[in-house]
Amino acid sequence: MRPWKSRAGQIVIPAMLLFPTLFLFVYLIYETAKLSREKIKHQFAMDAAAFVEATNYSDFLNRTAYVNGAFPMRIFEQGYDDFPAECEGKWTQCPEAPAAHSYAELLYQNGIFPRSASGKKQFDKEDSWDIEYGGKGAGRNSANPTLEDPVVLFSMDDTNHFYHPWDLATEVYKLYVQVYSLLGSVEDAQWQVLKRLTKESNHSFLQKSYWLNTGDADNSGPALAQSFDAALGAFKTDAQCVRKLIYHGNKYLGGTGIQQYRPFSTDPPVDLPASAGCGGGGLFQMQTVDKTSVDALSRPGGTEYPGLSLSLRWQIPGKNYFNVDFGNRPQDFRTGAPELHTTVSVGANNKNASVWPHPTPKFQVRQFP
Repeated sequence: MRPWKSRAGQIVIPAMLLFPTLFLFVYLIYETAKLSREKIKHQFAMDAAAFVEATNYSDFLNRTAYVNGAFPMRIFEQGYDDFPAECEGKWTQCPEAPAAHSYAELLYQNGIFPRSASGKKQFDKEDSWDIEYGGKGAGRNSANPTLEDPVVLFSMDDTNHFYHPWDLATEVYKLYVQVYSLLGSVEDAQWQVLKRLTKESNHSFLQKSYWLNTGDADNSGPALAQSFDAALGAFKTDAQCVRKLIYHGNKYLGGTGIQQYRPFSTDPPVDLPASAGCGGGGLFQMQTVDKTSVDALSRPGGTEYPGLSLSLRWQIPGKNYFNVDFGNRPQDFRTGAPELHTTVSVGANNKNASVWPHPTPKFQVRQFP
């Protein structure tokens, strides 16, 4: 048979065309997988960094809610709930129920501490904690509370209606100052920690978390921090403080008859010591957070995915088999470069979470990668 008519080795011709195509296909799969792996690594790093940063705000809001409501409620209610204020024989309309004239009730009606309006003792299973001020302190029960200044710890009516000794009033005053000074120090420490972890350090935890999970250049973290700042804006809080206080009580003067005790008053009012966090002076009472700041973190009903929407241009590997520079192809991307996106929300799981009023420490972090 003539050589040019022989069929032997004819597979070589298509193979010469097929094998290079297969190799190109293998390289395409490899480069696509490498690019996808980098994309997934950077996306996970961004998600983790955003979650860690949002947790700082969630912890601060929850702890502030405790300082505003549950802590003073537990201290004063449990300390004075079983401590009676005697009035039988001194006041013709003396209440019969002992709970109606305990020192906890007197302090609550004078607006000294908040407690559950419905009388609840435990809140673990409640969606909303109905802790609020009563009586003369009711003006505090709003997002922009009105604080009475001077505060009246014990009124002249309390002194006239009850066998209320001056020495006891002084002891309660000392405890009141001690408790709210401590709460002010705790809240100020929490606020300082939040600032140092977030704004003051340019969101150092956020940057380090992203950098450690990607190994990118140091300039990738600040861009993510800028995106977080742009989404949140200024996080505004305000310490509510009072500067003066009045209390009354009966002093024993000796002698006989009804003149054995006489009412006395701290008049002029006592200057309260300055608490940590009260820049203008005065004794700490509560910490409020601006509604715009809370809404920025949760945005209830705002968008399909409420919360802070973050974006970041990520660092694509520069080398690939096809020598395509993905970082320099603005025509292929909506924003001119490849981007990562994530949305993180604080408080979206429980719309009743609140710092004030009705402080309910149920802020949670939820993420929409």
